[in-house]
Amino acid sequence: MVNRELRRVQEKSRTTAQKQREAAAQRKKSGKPKKGEKKGIWQRSVQFLRDVRIEMKKVIWPSWDEVVNYTIVVLITVGVITTFVLAMDFGLSKLLQLIVS
Repeated sequence: MVNRELRRVQEKSRTTAQKQREAAAQRKKSGKPKKGEKKGIWQRSVQFLRDVRIEMKKVIWPSWDEVVNYTIVVLITVGVITTFVLAMDFGLSKLLQLIVS
């Protein structure tokens, strides 16, 4: 099961890398602005959104079961740490009251 997933991820990254190389080659063919010329705000915005799209394709999104499991782990961890801090706060405040009184 893990090997299949790993193969799929590797295959996806290979195809993504190939698409990126093709996109970069196409951008080079379209031509860069000459020295001293700057791209307009519209061109820069479009290029930014294209780059975001390319990067988002690289992301390996977790499955729904993984999201649920991670959420449960986080909530339990927050609960345990909160309880620990609360106990320490209560204990130290009582200790301080004993010292002061």
